[in-house]
Amino acid sequence: MARYPEITLDLDFNDRIVDLIEEGVDVAIRSGELPDSRLMVRALRPFRLLLAATPAYLARHGTPRCPRDLSDHCSIGFRFPNSGKIQSWPLRRSKGEPDPRLNYVLTCNNMEALRGAVLRDLGIGCMPDFLAEAPVLAGHLVPLLLDHLDAPGQFNLIWPSSRHLSPKVRVLVDFLAEHLFISEPCLSTSERHPASGENA
Repeated sequence: MARYPEITLDLDFNDRIVDLIEEGVDVAIRSGELPDSRLMVRALRPFRLLLAATPAYLARHGTPRCPRDLSDHCSIGFRFPNSGKIQSWPLRRSKGEPDPRLNYVLTCNNMEALRGAVLRDLGIGCMPDFLAEAPVLAGHLVPLLLDHLDAPGQFNLIWPSSRHLSPKVRVLVDFLAEHLFISEPCLSTSERHPASGENA
Protein backbone atom coordinates (compact mmCIF):
# COMPACT_ATOMS: atom_id res chain seq x y z
CA MET A 1 0.00 0.00 0.00
CA ALA A 2 2.95 2.32 0.67
CA ARG A 3 4.45 1.56 -2.74
CA TYR A 4 1.17 1.80 -4.69
CA PRO A 5 -1.24 4.07 -2.76
CA GLU A 6 -3.71 4.13 -5.68
CA ILE A 7 -4.43 0.40 -5.23
CA THR A 8 -6.98 -0.75 -2.65
CA LEU A 9 -6.92 -4.28 -1.27
CA ASP A 10 -9.81 -6.63 -0.51
CA LEU A 11 -8.39 -9.78 1.12
CA ASP A 12 -10.37 -13.01 1.46
CA PHE A 13 -8.85 -15.72 3.69
CA ASN A 14 -10.45 -19.11 3.16
CA ASP A 15 -9.54 -22.59 2.01
CA ARG A 16 -12.26 -23.23 -0.54
CA ILE A 17 -11.53 -23.44 -4.25
CA VAL A 18 -12.47 -20.04 -5.66
CA ASP A 19 -13.49 -19.61 -9.30
CA LEU A 20 -11.46 -16.51 -10.04
CA ILE A 21 -13.26 -15.70 -13.28
CA GLU A 22 -16.82 -16.25 -12.03
CA GLU A 23 -16.19 -14.48 -8.72
CA GLY A 24 -14.15 -11.59 -10.14
CA VAL A 25 -11.00 -12.29 -8.12
CA ASP A 26 -7.84 -10.61 -9.41
CA VAL A 27 -5.16 -12.84 -7.83
CA ALA A 28 -5.18 -15.93 -5.59
CA ILE A 29 -2.56 -18.03 -3.83
CA ARG A 30 -3.22 -21.73 -4.28
CA SER A 31 -1.43 -25.01 -3.67
CA GLY A 32 -1.96 -28.33 -5.37
CA GLU A 33 -2.91 -29.06 -8.95
CA LEU A 34 -3.91 -26.23 -11.26
CA PRO A 35 -6.01 -27.79 -14.01
CA ASP A 36 -7.78 -24.61 -15.18
CA SER A 37 -6.13 -23.53 -18.45
CA ARG A 38 -7.81 -20.13 -18.20
CA LEU A 39 -5.37 -19.14 -15.48
CA MET A 40 -1.88 -17.68 -15.50
CA VAL A 41 0.56 -19.06 -12.92
CA ARG A 42 3.72 -17.92 -11.15
CA ALA A 43 5.33 -20.46 -8.81
CA LEU A 44 6.50 -19.45 -5.35
CA ARG A 45 9.13 -21.27 -3.31
CA PRO A 46 8.24 -24.91 -2.61
CA PHE A 47 7.29 -25.87 0.93
CA ARG A 48 7.29 -29.12 2.86
CA LEU A 49 4.83 -30.74 5.25
CA LEU A 50 6.19 -31.64 8.68
CA LEU A 51 4.99 -33.65 11.66
CA ALA A 52 5.53 -31.88 14.96
CA ALA A 53 4.61 -31.99 18.64
CA THR A 54 5.57 -30.06 21.76
CA PRO A 55 8.34 -31.16 24.11
CA ALA A 56 5.71 -31.46 26.88
CA TYR A 57 3.56 -33.83 24.80
CA LEU A 58 6.59 -35.96 23.89
CA ALA A 59 7.71 -36.07 27.53
CA ARG A 60 4.33 -37.57 28.47
CA HIS A 61 3.81 -39.89 25.49
CA GLY A 62 7.28 -40.64 24.15
CA THR A 63 8.80 -39.83 20.76
CA PRO A 64 7.77 -41.88 17.70
CA ARG A 65 10.78 -43.48 16.01
CA CYS A 66 9.00 -44.85 12.91
CA PRO A 67 5.59 -44.35 11.25
CA ARG A 68 3.97 -47.36 12.97
CA ASP A 69 4.66 -45.73 16.37
CA LEU A 70 2.11 -43.03 15.48
CA SER A 71 -0.69 -45.51 16.26
CA ASP A 72 0.14 -45.03 19.95
CA HIS A 73 -0.19 -41.24 19.79
CA CYS A 74 -2.86 -38.56 19.71
CA SER A 75 -3.23 -36.97 16.28
CA ILE A 76 -4.51 -33.55 15.25
CA GLY A 77 -6.03 -33.76 11.76
CA PHE A 78 -6.70 -31.23 9.01
CA ARG A 79 -10.05 -31.57 7.24
CA PHE A 80 -10.21 -30.18 3.71
CA PRO A 81 -13.05 -27.61 3.56
CA ASN A 82 -14.13 -28.58 0.03
CA SER A 83 -14.25 -32.36 0.32
CA GLY A 84 -14.56 -32.90 4.06
CA LYS A 85 -11.78 -35.50 3.87
CA ILE A 86 -9.00 -35.61 6.43
CA GLN A 87 -5.54 -34.91 5.06
CA SER A 88 -3.32 -37.98 4.75
CA TRP A 89 0.06 -37.67 6.41
CA PRO A 90 2.89 -37.92 3.85
CA LEU A 91 4.70 -40.87 5.38
CA ARG A 92 7.22 -42.90 3.42
CA ARG A 93 6.94 -46.56 4.40
CA SER A 94 8.69 -49.80 3.51
CA LYS A 95 7.13 -51.98 0.85
CA GLY A 96 4.16 -53.83 2.29
CA GLU A 97 4.13 -51.75 5.47
CA PRO A 98 0.54 -50.67 6.26
CA ASP A 99 -0.48 -47.10 7.00
CA PRO A 100 -0.36 -46.35 10.71
CA ARG A 101 -3.76 -46.12 12.37
CA LEU A 102 -4.00 -42.49 13.47
CA ASN A 103 -6.05 -41.70 16.59
CA TYR A 104 -7.56 -38.29 15.92
CA VAL A 105 -8.46 -36.41 19.09
CA LEU A 106 -9.26 -33.24 17.14
CA THR A 107 -9.78 -32.26 13.51
CA CYS A 108 -10.18 -28.77 12.08
CA ASN A 109 -10.28 -27.09 8.67
CA ASN A 110 -7.73 -24.37 9.39
CA MET A 111 -3.96 -24.87 9.59
CA GLU A 112 -3.39 -22.08 12.11
CA ALA A 113 -5.98 -23.69 14.40
CA LEU A 114 -4.23 -27.05 13.93
CA ARG A 115 -0.89 -25.51 14.90
CA GLY A 116 -2.56 -23.92 17.93
CA ALA A 117 -3.90 -27.28 19.08
CA VAL A 118 -0.46 -28.86 18.69
CA LEU A 119 1.12 -26.00 20.65
CA ARG A 120 -1.40 -26.69 23.44
CA ASP A 121 0.15 -30.15 23.87
CA LEU A 122 -2.90 -31.97 22.47
CA GLY A 123 -1.01 -34.24 20.07
CA ILE A 124 1.02 -34.57 16.88
CA GLY A 125 0.02 -32.51 13.86
CA CYS A 126 1.02 -32.24 10.22
CA MET A 127 1.63 -28.70 9.00
CA PRO A 128 3.64 -26.74 6.41
CA ASP A 129 7.23 -25.86 7.27
CA PHE A 130 6.54 -22.13 7.16
CA LEU A 131 3.96 -22.49 9.97
CA ALA A 132 6.17 -24.76 12.07
CA GLU A 133 9.45 -22.90 11.58
CA ALA A 134 9.18 -20.17 14.23
CA PRO A 135 7.88 -22.47 17.01
CA VAL A 136 10.56 -25.06 16.17
CA LEU A 137 13.37 -22.52 16.26
CA ALA A 138 12.00 -21.20 19.57
CA GLY A 139 11.94 -24.72 21.03
CA HIS A 140 8.13 -24.85 21.32
CA LEU A 141 7.75 -27.61 18.70
CA VAL A 142 9.87 -30.61 17.81
CA PRO A 143 9.84 -31.91 14.20
CA LEU A 144 9.30 -35.66 14.00
CA LEU A 145 10.16 -38.49 11.59
CA LEU A 146 11.83 -36.17 9.08
CA ASP A 147 13.58 -39.12 7.42
CA HIS A 148 10.20 -40.83 6.91
CA LEU A 149 8.41 -37.95 5.19
CA ASP A 150 7.93 -37.39 1.49
CA ALA A 151 6.00 -34.16 1.43
CA PRO A 152 6.94 -31.55 -1.14
CA GLY A 153 4.36 -28.86 -1.78
CA GLN A 154 4.04 -25.83 -4.00
CA PHE A 155 2.20 -22.55 -3.71
CA ASN A 156 1.37 -20.62 -6.87
CA LEU A 157 0.10 -17.15 -7.60
CA ILE A 158 -2.75 -17.47 -10.09
CA TRP A 159 -4.80 -14.94 -11.99
CA PRO A 160 -7.18 -15.03 -14.95
CA SER A 161 -5.52 -15.20 -18.34
CA SER A 162 -5.93 -12.02 -20.37
CA ARG A 163 -4.22 -10.39 -23.28
CA HIS A 164 -4.51 -7.09 -21.44
CA LEU A 165 -3.12 -7.74 -17.97
CA SER A 166 -4.09 -4.74 -15.86
CA PRO A 167 -1.29 -2.73 -14.24
CA LYS A 168 -2.77 -3.32 -10.76
CA VAL A 169 -2.62 -7.10 -11.18
CA ARG A 170 0.87 -6.98 -12.64
CA VAL A 171 2.33 -4.93 -9.76
CA LEU A 172 0.52 -7.08 -7.15
CA VAL A 173 1.84 -10.31 -8.67
CA ASP A 174 5.36 -8.89 -8.84
CA PHE A 175 5.15 -7.63 -5.25
CA LEU A 176 3.87 -10.93 -3.84
CA ALA A 177 6.49 -12.93 -5.74
CA GLU A 178 9.14 -10.58 -4.34
CA HIS A 179 8.05 -10.94 -0.68
CA LEU A 180 6.35 -14.31 -0.14
CA PHE A 181 8.39 -17.43 0.70
CA ILE A 182 11.63 -15.84 -0.43
CA SER A 183 13.83 -17.58 2.15
CA GLU A 184 14.73 -21.24 2.04
CA PRO A 185 13.12 -23.37 4.76
CA CYS A 186 15.43 -24.35 7.61
CA LEU A 187 13.50 -27.46 8.63
CA SER A 188 14.26 -29.72 5.70
CA THR A 189 16.59 -32.33 7.17
CA SER A 190 16.89 -34.21 10.43
CA GLU A 191 20.60 -33.35 10.59
CA ARG A 192 19.71 -29.73 11.34
CA HIS A 193 17.31 -30.79 14.09
CA PRO A 194 18.62 -33.79 16.01
CA ALA A 195 15.74 -33.37 18.45
CA SER A 196 13.59 -35.23 15.94
CA GLY A 197 15.62 -38.39 16.58
CA GLU A 198 17.19 -40.11 19.57
CA ASN A 199 17.67 -36.97 21.65
CA ALA A 200 14.04 -35.89 21.68
